[in-house]
Parts: sequence; C-alpha cells; structure tokens
Amino acid sequence: MIWYHFPSMRVLWVDLVSELGGAQYSLLEVCARLPSHGVEVVAAVPQGPLFDRLSASGVAVFPVSPLRASRRGRGLFSTAAKLMRAPSTIYRIAHTVKPDIVHANSLPAFLASRTISSNIPLVWHVRDVRLPTVVARDAAKRASRIIAVSGAVDEYLVEILSPRILGRIRVVHNGIDPERFTAVSRAAARQRFGLPAEGPIVGMVAHLIPWKRHDAFITAAAEIHRQRPDVHFVVVGRDLFNEHARWIAQLEEMVAAAGIGDQFHWVRDCDDAAQILSAFDLMLHPAKDEPFGRAVCEAMVASVPVIAAESAGPALIIESGVSGILVRGGDPLRMADEALALLDDPARAATLAAAGRARVLSRFTVDHVCEQLAKGYRALIAATTTAGYDDD
Repeated sequence: MIWYHFPSMRVLWVDLVSELGGAQYSLLEVCARLPSHGVEVVAAVPQGPLFDRLSASGVAVFPVSPLRASRRGRGLFSTAAKLMRAPSTIYRIAHTVKPDIVHANSLPAFLASRTISSNIPLVWHVRDVRLPTVVARDAAKRASRIIAVSGAVDEYLVEILSPRILGRIRVVHNGIDPERFTAVSRAAARQRFGLPAEGPIVGMVAHLIPWKRHDAFITAAAEIHRQRPDVHFVVVGRDLFNEHARWIAQLEEMVAAAGIGDQFHWVRDCDDAAQILSAFDLMLHPAKDEPFGRAVCEAMVASVPVIAAESAGPALIIESGVSGILVRGGDPLRMADEALALLDDPARAATLAAAGRARVLSRFTVDHVCEQLAKGYRALIAATTTAGYDDD
C-alpha cells in the first residue's frame, strides 16, 4: 500500500460494490484527486476492478466483502448476510487507519459504517432517488453530513427524511476529470471497438438497466435509420450485476424487428467511456429519472453533442439549445428529429459541442468537487463531533 502523509486530515471512503458503475467512477476520480486538496484518502472496497484502479492511483485500499452477488440461489439472503458482516470489517479498518472522517458512497456502505465511533463524523453520499424510505430515514440519524449529487436528489431527501435532519444536507455535484478525455482520437476509438471507420455514429452510454430507457434509444435509432440509413448506432454498457438477461433479450429483439441489426453495435467490454466517446458524432441520453447524469458530462467534456431527456440531472447540466438539447418527456421520436437535424448541420453540432465542453469545464470538474468536499471535511472536523446527532 502507498500512504500519503498530510498534516490536515485522513478520510476513509467506503463502497461495497466491486464493479465500475457511475458511482464508483465518481469515487475513483475523487479519491485520486483529493490528496492534491490536502486530504489523505484511504478506501475500503471489495476486491475487483474498483479496488485495482484505486490501488493503481496510489490510494491505500483495504478489502471488504462485496454486497452485490449473483441473484442465483439465495441472492437476497446472501446480500443480507454480507451487509450484516460488513460493519465489523469497517469497524476494524477504521480502528486501524484512525480516520478523521468516514465517507460512505452509498446507502449500503453507510449502513455498514454506522458502527464506527460516534466521535468520527460520518458522511453519506446520496446518488439515487430510489431509496427504501424507512431504511433511509432511520439511517440518516447517524449522518453528520449528507451529500446530494443534485438539486433533484436534495428535493427527494427533503421529502423522505425527518425535518430535523435536513440541515445536514449539502448539494455537491458530480465532477469529471477532463484530462481523461483528450488522448483518444476518433479513428483509434473506432478501430479499438470494431466500429465503422467512416460515417456518422449516434451512441448511448449507460449500463443495461431498464430505467436508463435503452428501448427509447432503439426507437429513436429506428427512426433515424429510416431517413439516414448511413448512420450507425452504439450502446456502451453491460448488465453490471447480471440481473436483466430477459429484458436485454427483448432489446435485442427490438433491434432485429426494426431492421437495424447491421447498423447496431453493442459494446460491453468498455470499462471507461473516455476510450470510446471520441468515436461518436452524437450521444442520446433518454433516461427520464436521471438524478445527475455522469455520462452526459463525460460526452460534453469529450466534445460530443448531447440530446437528453429533460430530466432533473441533464436539465442541471445542459442549457438547452446552447450547450446541448433537452427533449421534454424523453420522446424518442423527438430525439430522433433533433439528431437528424444535427447530423444535417455539422456547424451547429460543433457549436453545441464546444459550448457543452466549456460548461462542464466551468462547473462540473472533479477539482470543483474536491474543493467542496475538502471544505466540508474541515468544517466537520472543526465542529463538536458529538453534537447534533438527533434521534428523530
């Protein structure tokens, strides 16, 4: 393990997922950058891709059992058992590294961290608007600080948590490391992933989860193909926890029924969007219940024009008509019309792309996130750590 020594503070980040989803990429980038903001980072995560990437970035990492496992057999019982074992592991790690703060990257990670000493501030990072209300309401009693990744998540928490907890909530948007999105050329990205060297590509980046609305992307693709048969379509993502095989089969049937199989490409072996986004001419993001939209930021910082459903996260990131396009209700036919218009007007597409990149660089970088987190950590440490833990 590589240890960094700073005079200010040490923070233990906790996550119970081993694979690299959006929340884990956010953790990875923040943990790698926080040392430059005076924060020593230690992480407790399961062994796997996240563990390996954190270690490679120089973060000291301790292994914990993964929460998510195959749903075969006793999946729910296995999940419950692992969550029951996790607190003792986190407690031992905290006792070893003696952090000034523990930062949990999800509700399960927060639940697993609640047994640490009440003298250590505990931060809960909320990235979702689909929490079990009773569990979240009870868990929040122990939170010294609750981080919401967007105003939409903040509003959701206001609805479900006790009013006595609400003063602990702070909004800190996700951030992107722009340096990751400058090294891959269009030709290299297309060659690496077996995509056509010529012609326009319209893509979508999202793990294969129903609420991301890949079906809407396929509907839009079929309409685009009807008018522009030269366009190819790419979906980047996979079934992260092997839970949606039947639904994915239905998506594949949709592609075949639409007659676009020869122009449709599934990319399931890309674990870093920065390696493929430069292959795109446009990106569609049809999710209607998106708490933030990390993929939207990534495409924008990669200078790819984005057409997104007008949901909470994308509406925060995109100024419609200026730095991207928002479509009310995520109507796939409207998204197709907007895509066709941009494909026919490369100059406007380039203008949107440039404005989109500038907007992310001005508001949604990982350094912006780290500045806010470091400031919040110092405030928590300076405060009386045993005060303010209400029981309601």
